[in-house]
Amino acid sequence: MMKIIKKSKIGSLMILCIFFFGAIGLQASETNEGISLATAIQMAVENPNNLGPSSEAVVVAQAQVGQAEAARWPAVGLSGQYTKSGPYTTINPNTFMPEEAGVTDTYSTGFNLQLPLYMGGKINSSIVLARLGLNNAEEEKKAEYDNLVYQVIQSYIGFLKADGMLGLSKEQIKLLAEHQRLVETNLDLGYAAKTDLLETQIRLTQAELGSVKAEHGKKLAGENLSNLLDITPEKLILTSKPVIPKNFTLPGLEEVLGMAEVQRPELNNIRLAVKIAEERLKMVGGYWKPNLALVGTYGTQNKDRFTLEDAIWSFTLNLDWKLFDGGKGRAEVKEAEANLRKLNYLLEQSKNMINLEVRQKYLTATEAARVLELTKLSRQQTEENYEFLKTKYQLGAATNLELLSAHNSLNSALNELLNAEYDYYLAILSLYKAMGETEKFILEVSKDA
Repeated sequence: MMKIIKKSKIGSLMILCIFFFGAIGLQASETNEGISLATAIQMAVENPNNLGPSSEAVVVAQAQVGQAEAARWPAVGLSGQYTKSGPYTTINPNTFMPEEAGVTDTYSTGFNLQLPLYMGGKINSSIVLARLGLNNAEEEKKAEYDNLVYQVIQSYIGFLKADGMLGLSKEQIKLLAEHQRLVETNLDLGYAAKTDLLETQIRLTQAELGSVKAEHGKKLAGENLSNLLDITPEKLILTSKPVIPKNFTLPGLEEVLGMAEVQRPELNNIRLAVKIAEERLKMVGGYWKPNLALVGTYGTQNKDRFTLEDAIWSFTLNLDWKLFDGGKGRAEVKEAEANLRKLNYLLEQSKNMINLEVRQKYLTATEAARVLELTKLSRQQTEENYEFLKTKYQLGAATNLELLSAHNSLNSALNELLNAEYDYYLAILSLYKAMGETEKFILEVSKDA
């Protein structure tokens, strides 16, 4: 049975999963044995078109944390200014005639320092918000990774399923073609009627039509998977057949619900949004607090050349205290309070929706397990019936239509079993996805046949 464990670090299992898949994937690539499910996931993760945007969003959030933390430290700069005045025209007081004066060059040189002393908690809140934003970006990346793994598995299974359908259709065509030759021989010997041949030809044509559709379905599935892996469909050679082990048992419903409430990325993102809203409320709540900063300069003014000779120190305490803002601060507080309440409501709604989703997925998984058992039994029964009627037909004790009906029932049972096997696998996958444990499904549940 599984235990509910809260992740101590976002993405830790993701790193483990990537390492696990990478080791297997490289081994498969080196032996040129095609693409296993593990290799497919690794190829999709390495495709920059898949996780590139979310990875860069994390880099952006990291940079924003650095910017916020830098605001608490002093800023030091070097400044220099050159001013040229003239030439200009003046009036000679003796002759009252205009004459040209000279050019005046002035220089200013110095260092400046700015240090925030007290900002009403705004700097600390900005840092907290930036770090929460980084956590949110990491959660988003984790969610994108989980979705990508889920899509790859679905596409991989979809391709295997389409390939299996195509194989069954070709096998059906082969059996019907052999049966048609037998009917043609019996017709020449007078042991069969023309209607037997026509009925067999109709079934064969229908099987060929089904094969064309199956071939088309395989091509579509191949396009979907190759797009995720960033390869051409011609290179799509799959080597794995993922299955659920026979001894697998579903965890209890309450345990599944508890796991989903802890691990679902959507809930974690909303919880982070609530923390961000709380910090924003704290920040805007200090609208009435004063801001105090120290501004210092060391330099010279209006010199005839760049120099720090005769430079002097100058310090200024800059106080900014808003005594009246027309109610703007209070309005911002009300807005922040309402936003926080909205997010708390959204969190509860999301919990209820995810609870419902997990329950539905759980019921689907249990139903899929039951359907798989029944389809196995149906396949066994229809196979026995077909072999029995085939023997009777060869002895002349069964009609051609009876044998074709038995063959059609067997083919339907084989198709249903193929669908049931993969539907059961996808149902368990969907349940673990709803729990927020796609990686656990890959590492602990899914096996290769």
